[in-house]
Amino acid sequence: MLLLVIGVGLNLLQLAEPVSHIPPVAHRVGSFESPIHLPIWLNLALGCGAVLARMERALRLRYSSLLDAAGH
Repeated sequence: MLLLVIGVGLNLLQLAEPVSHIPPVAHRVGSFESPIHLPIWLNLALGCGAVLARMERALRLRYSSLLDAAGH
């Protein structure tokens, strides 16, 4: 679960930067400079790890109060 949260969190932070530089988005909410800049190989490893962690949770059908109850 830790790998899933870290992987998604770091990748979302880095994805927010290029999205915030799109002119209509930048005009509306401003631009965002990500405080974290990881090498591409580490981004891919974290993304793959997050996908594998999510698949493992889905296949085991485990409940996590942190992740599953947040949507309720």
